[in-house]
Amino acid sequence: MSGLSMKAIEKAFGTVRVLNGVNFDVRPGEVHALLGMNGAGKSTLMNILAGAILPDAGTITIDGTPCAFSSPREAKQAGIGLVVQEVDTALFPGLPIYENLAADELADVKHHPIRSLREEKKWAAALLHRVGLSIPPTKLVRDCSLHEKQLIVLAKVLSSNARYIILDEPTAALSEAETKRLFAIIHELKQQGVGFIYISHKLKEVQEIADRLTILRDGRIIYQGAAGSLSLEDIVLHMTGTKQAATAKQARTYGSEIAFAARGIKIDKTSTTVDIYAHRGEIVGIAGLVGAGKTELAESLVAHRKTSGEWQLDGQHYTFSSPYEAIAAGLCLIPEERRKQGLFLPESVQTNLTVRLLSWLSRWQWISRMKETNAANGLVRSLGIHPPSPSTAVRHLSGGNQQKVVIGKWLNTNARVFLFDEPTKGIDVHAKQDVFSIIRTLADEGKTVLYFSSEFRELLEVCDTIYIMVDGRLLARLPAAELTYEQLVYYCSGGEIDGPAGRFRDTVEKSGVVYS
Repeated sequence: MSGLSMKAIEKAFGTVRVLNGVNFDVRPGEVHALLGMNGAGKSTLMNILAGAILPDAGTITIDGTPCAFSSPREAKQAGIGLVVQEVDTALFPGLPIYENLAADELADVKHHPIRSLREEKKWAAALLHRVGLSIPPTKLVRDCSLHEKQLIVLAKVLSSNARYIILDEPTAALSEAETKRLFAIIHELKQQGVGFIYISHKLKEVQEIADRLTILRDGRIIYQGAAGSLSLEDIVLHMTGTKQAATAKQARTYGSEIAFAARGIKIDKTSTTVDIYAHRGEIVGIAGLVGAGKTELAESLVAHRKTSGEWQLDGQHYTFSSPYEAIAAGLCLIPEERRKQGLFLPESVQTNLTVRLLSWLSRWQWISRMKETNAANGLVRSLGIHPPSPSTAVRHLSGGNQQKVVIGKWLNTNARVFLFDEPTKGIDVHAKQDVFSIIRTLADEGKTVLYFSSEFRELLEVCDTIYIMVDGRLLARLPAAELTYEQLVYYCSGGEIDGPAGRFRDTVEKSGVVYS
């Protein structure tokens, strides 16, 4: 029998059963999408297939031959490849591309083919060409774009002769053009007999690229069949168990007082200077396409990137030279790459939630475990983190629950300005609504929220005011209620802003914040 098959897979973590007799298969040359809400069991099923964890029961076969993977290395040898969502965690940024591609071979000393440096670079160039990249193999990974890094990881997977490749949220941080290029590469590899397991919350893209769908809910198969046989509404219904109701945006009010302002913030990557401000209790969106400079601005505002400028919080002026100084003044950043920059993955939920509270939890450098446990339990309950076990390692949580942990560690601190960089990246519709609820609650409490995103519909849903960002510049500051989705796309794509540009200048002048 040709293909990969998983039969009656079961897995539990303590008393929480995550997978209940799941059957899943992939045929050569097809894209089989695996869908479900955060916590449905997708990640656990794929971790079993990739050899990261062992199942409690069930079998895996490839072309009719039983397989039992006790490590990722064994899964790779059997032809299983994994392209993770946070591609930076799979690469060495300080090494050139060709050394990254050869890293697994170099680690396997017994089977590493002997190649000259010239042959190594030629081999790497051929792999890059196979995934549609025409960049020199000597380029350092840290100088590559996110899209290039993703394709480098795909090339690395292909170098191990992977026949079945798991793509975890592959388009979460890609532009529309980059997504189309990725899909073209997938179609080409399908013709070569490569099978794909495609995990994504972007359902329209799933309908475009997938041949078959499997939908998980609470660790059980809810639907399995052709991708074209279900509408988007039906897919959501199977994923959630309830019909998606349209919700009208509720009008919010916020104060007239400027709570946060930054002037002359230099973004080195784009060689631009940015001025920005927000009122107390205001949710301010920064809308821009992928590559517009949103992340660079967010990191510059907390002095994570080398920058210059002036900050103003509640009327007090600052200059920051380090994240420590920015955090001490009341700024915090929920980063786009939560697994890389926002979490201690091997540590427990409790440790991650309380890491910013150590000065309060400790006395004479001794941590009060009772205080720590009580603080963590309170946050787990209020945030709705699942499973509700503070002792669970955070790496075992779904993306949505991990994001709640990243946010939660700042809630009991002195943070006054919350910067959210692509906060819904790779999380499902229910988790998104939970994140929106947290953001609205923070604003209602008088906190100031800056929301950096390329998801324009989300910005219109949650924000009071939206900045338009193009090529590292903020071009306009507009009331969200006066914008449409089509206008946001047009403006962020470089479309001319006529009337709104004038309103932007008037609003800046009336704000009382001095801009150059």
